[in-house]
Amino acid sequence: MQNQKKSDDKQQKKTRKTILGAFFAREEPDKEYLPELKGQWASMEKGQRVKFAIGAMVGLAIFIAALIMVYMVISGIIS
Repeated sequence: MQNQKKSDDKQQKKTRKTILGAFFAREEPDKEYLPELKGQWASMEKGQRVKFAIGAMVGLAIFIAALIMVYMVISGIIS
């Protein structure tokens, strides 16, 4: 209970950042995120890990293709 109060106090003490400050300021690292992520990865079976990696690569390929298509459209409009 006391631990929860401290985290609530920290959130209230944080000042609002400007938009420009959000780009240049470093946030405090989340200490719970990495162990949780490692636990999720360890709980996955080998087949699930392969599917995840292939899905990430396909997603990256789609993203790059979309960027190239937007570039081609803009290039075609300009010329």
